[in-house]
Amino acid sequence: MRLAFALYKYFPFSGLARDFMRIATLAVEKGHVVDVYVMEWHGDVPPEFNVYVLKAKGWTNHGRVGDFHQLLDNRLSLKAYDAVIGFNKIPDVDVYYAADPCFAERFSNKHCFHRLNPRYRFNANVEKAVFGESSATVCLMISDVQMALFKQHYQTPNDRLVMLPPGIDANRRRPVDAENQRKKFRNQLNLSEQDNVVLLVGSAFKTKGVDRAIEALASLPNSILRKTYLLVVGEGDVPRYERLADVKGVIERVHFMGGRTDIPNFLLSADVLLHPARKENTGTVILESMVAGLPMLVTGICGYAKHVEKSRAGKVLGLHFSQGELNDELLVMLTHDKQNWVNNALSYAETEDLYSMPEKAILAIEQVAARRKDAI
Repeated sequence: MRLAFALYKYFPFSGLARDFMRIATLAVEKGHVVDVYVMEWHGDVPPEFNVYVLKAKGWTNHGRVGDFHQLLDNRLSLKAYDAVIGFNKIPDVDVYYAADPCFAERFSNKHCFHRLNPRYRFNANVEKAVFGESSATVCLMISDVQMALFKQHYQTPNDRLVMLPPGIDANRRRPVDAENQRKKFRNQLNLSEQDNVVLLVGSAFKTKGVDRAIEALASLPNSILRKTYLLVVGEGDVPRYERLADVKGVIERVHFMGGRTDIPNFLLSADVLLHPARKENTGTVILESMVAGLPMLVTGICGYAKHVEKSRAGKVLGLHFSQGELNDELLVMLTHDKQNWVNNALSYAETEDLYSMPEKAILAIEQVAARRKDAI
């Protein structure tokens, strides 16, 4: 089959980009030809893909996205594809990988004046074009909460909604020499076994709650704080959060590591994953921590927080965020024996399907392509 994949921006450190890469790579391994259309591509281009960068223009972000939609439509009309797969909400695609939350729900309780905003109208129309009853797009869902919201707002029929399991890469699983790798990487970071290492992974620092993490770190009793470090792995506005850490008196305890490809080393070397996100459709790093045996402290808004509760591999904060609750729970996790959380995480990783998302996604894409072919 000849498949076209479309996404606005490929950025190698984002969860969406990693999901796209695994699905597209598997498609190639199964013998399909893959063309990729983007507005921006950052990082190396895999030789097995044909990547086309469409230079979209516009004075606003939504204007640029709209131009990309038109450029993409023009290019797709020139080639015969068995299926077109969008990793952002794009009208008229055959399959949409639903990594983004429901836009309509976000504005459901706001004043109607926002409907006059051109940006709102654009995003609302695009979402309706994908999920609306008149659309033919099959949506690959990765959050049962979001699937229910899309059905509520658009009455999307069940036969166009496919629920996928998580898709954690096998290289995130805890290796047999985990303790040796932990000690080696800690030595590289000039950290001792006596140090507490709190890990936060994610770009878009405000969304991921980096400020909340810094506040929680600063709240620790001095006896704990002086041997605790917060490692932030990802891309964001580092100077802004360095200033916050300085104001809170913890600048020497917070290290911004930038975007990294060696996330498994951080997962094995940390003591707690802290994920105090303000919004999170799923939270892939939560399950990556699970399979590495790293205890987790996460906000209840995260889609994958349900796995933390079910496995009892960490703690989940209430849906209505409280900085005080986060501060208290971080202290608990740093001062209590973690082995029970570790054991629960590793047991859950052995018994639950946390890995097959790419395979299930490709199967769904192949089925859509086959139905299209039969309909011609």
